[in-house]
Amino acid sequence: MIRLIVVGGASLDLLHFAGRTERAAGGAGLYTALAAHRAGARVTMIGPRPEPVPAELAEAKARLDWRGPTVPPEELPSFEIEHLGHGRSEMRDLQWRAEGALTVDDLPTDLPSGFVFCIALADPRRQVEFLRHFKRRGRRLGTGAFARAAETRTEEVREALRLADVFFCNEREATSIFGGVERARVAPGRLLFVTRGARGVLVIQGDHVTAVSAPAVDELDPTGAGDTFCGTTLTGLELGLHPVQAAERGVAAAAEMVTGVGPQRLLEPPAAPPARDARAEPDSERIAAVAGVLAALAAVEPFSFTGPAYPPAGHPGALDLFFASTLQQFGFWIDDGERYLRPVVAEIDGEPLKGSDFLAHGFRRWLSQRPTGLTAEGQASLTPEELGARLADDRGACPLPDLERRAELARGYGSDLLALGAAPADLVAQANATERPLAALLRRLDHVGGYKEDPLRKKSALLGLILRQRPERFLEAGDDDDAPPIVDYHVQRSCLRMGLVRVLDRRLAERLARRRLLGANDEAEVRGACARAVEELRRTSGRSMGAVDWFLFQNRSRCPEMAEPDCPRCPVDRVCAHRTELFQPVFRTTFY
Repeated sequence: MIRLIVVGGASLDLLHFAGRTERAAGGAGLYTALAAHRAGARVTMIGPRPEPVPAELAEAKARLDWRGPTVPPEELPSFEIEHLGHGRSEMRDLQWRAEGALTVDDLPTDLPSGFVFCIALADPRRQVEFLRHFKRRGRRLGTGAFARAAETRTEEVREALRLADVFFCNEREATSIFGGVERARVAPGRLLFVTRGARGVLVIQGDHVTAVSAPAVDELDPTGAGDTFCGTTLTGLELGLHPVQAAERGVAAAAEMVTGVGPQRLLEPPAAPPARDARAEPDSERIAAVAGVLAALAAVEPFSFTGPAYPPAGHPGALDLFFASTLQQFGFWIDDGERYLRPVVAEIDGEPLKGSDFLAHGFRRWLSQRPTGLTAEGQASLTPEELGARLADDRGACPLPDLERRAELARGYGSDLLALGAAPADLVAQANATERPLAALLRRLDHVGGYKEDPLRKKSALLGLILRQRPERFLEAGDDDDAPPIVDYHVQRSCLRMGLVRVLDRRLAERLARRRLLGANDEAEVRGACARAVEELRRTSGRSMGAVDWFLFQNRSRCPEMAEPDCPRCPVDRVCAHRTELFQPVFRTTFY
């Protein structure tokens, strides 16, 4: 179980909302700690501990490892808050009491290991002192902002931002700290979450911004919604989720929490995930049938990523090549603005090569001609013209679409690595120093351009398998450390045609069959269903993700884009649904 330390405690509040007045337990520390506990963390909360424990706090105390100075109940903080609706509230009264005097001297000497989150304290100087204390001890840190402090003591709050690995604020606070929500950014390697009430949250990974929407609910009491988001999201991050996926869990938890009074919902068992719109879903019966075949096939093995398209084992530039080339593994097809036309096929040295094969040969040639261009420094200054020249076919032209965007991703990759002060070898060494090297590498790539943008981590997972399966065994194996599903369009086509995923929406099925461009929501629905199906196939077959992915990817030769499927040659023909009219989602993305 993961551990989380929350600096900040509980309060006893008076809340006015929806024409009602209620007394309830509260406090940013308590909401954050309870939300993290409910999301799966073991939580130590450091704040004034009342003795005797008021009835409002008894259930919370039973769930948390609550430490800190003992105080009488009347010394707990108290807040009187009036919620005016539409995200607006007014603080009628605020008494910090014992929490206002909390210092680093109150910290227990036997704190467990784990991520440390310090709430936005009344005095931002003390908040910074806590952060510096834990920073000196090598802890990963999170913290947040308090609107009044962000407006009146902005530089101290900015110092807290600079010290934190993960920072949380709302739109009002972001305006004070950054000069506008649109200007909110953090250094590479850091995460920033800007909450926007009913409109969800902005997830900011360095300079990359993703908007996550919130589910619509009947709001009753919004007290602690932001803190609930913090605790849930931090737990998701510590569990290894991509920041966007962690934020999706956070907004769902916050939306559920505001339907109760105070932290009432956080004391209940976690709710079942909301029902999906069921336009596409995995077919467990079909998955089990295919898994049975894969489990018995001796030929289903991971690929070693060796051969003429790859550097020989032991080549000194191999890591630079694989890091720089894998981020370009996307978009190998041509459309006319309305529908899919054909895959990219071009010749190098007289050999016709499709998409990823063309890319691999092109990068192998680049490595032999100018290896320094594949380093972080070389990628950071890459222009579309040079990229096109390095990946030119026999006619002297680069066949890959959108060279401007590809060069932009390469520059983001190189710039982020330089800002992190890390080369590919450093990222691999850092990952290998952990118990789960592949999981650690994925988390680190969440901060690197070209990889960080995809919540499903397709390119990151592919790179991890390459590094693990190469003869050099760059990435060590760990217990319970397999890759997530690697969902590209070949894998999606196989999932749809085999019947691992059923498309239940007639309009969506028709657009897939006609190879029409999809909207973002339709594409996400199909890709998400395929990801769940592939993970279930891995688990049910007992094969590694490397073996499952290579089988599904290789299926492109048996079930291609532009020719009739060669079903008799397919090992799973007898259990396949033969939905051969279906096609992968036609959607432009840099993810796959």
